[in-house]
Amino acid sequence: MGKKALVLIAAAVVLGAVGCKSSTGPADQSDFIGTWNATKAEFTSIANPSTKVDIITQGSSLTVVFSANAVVLTITDPGQNPEVFSGTWSASMDVMTLTWTSGLSGESQFDWVLAAEDELTLGGGHMPFDFTPGNPEEAFLDLILVRQ
Repeated sequence: MGKKALVLIAAAVVLGAVGCKSSTGPADQSDFIGTWNATKAEFTSIANPSTKVDIITQGSSLTVVFSANAVVLTITDPGQNPEVFSGTWSASMDVMTLTWTSGLSGESQFDWVLAAEDELTLGGGHMPFDFTPGNPEEAFLDLILVRQ
């Protein structure tokens, strides 16, 4: 291979590396703003991963509202008053962080995928869940959300 070809290949590799987006850079926040309804909200016990509950199939609803600097997550179980959790949020290219200030405390970090601007998948966030009533335990939450 000639010297010119090697120089061109090296230049292409360098330009390709410089032109790539960082996987830890911020996502476009406006893509998330709005109201999202869950079609799946599955809690998986961290202590016993074979224990899973999809609250949507059991008749509950879950809605997430993202604004420019806040998030509100509402779970409504049949015949019950809604549970409301609120806080702030941020998203990098692959992780969404929800920082809870009301209803919960701490952070939940989710892997996320936005498909066709109307379906948002959030996976693996840590959230407490009562697999046994009155006994909350740490769980992973996986959500499929559809823009309202």
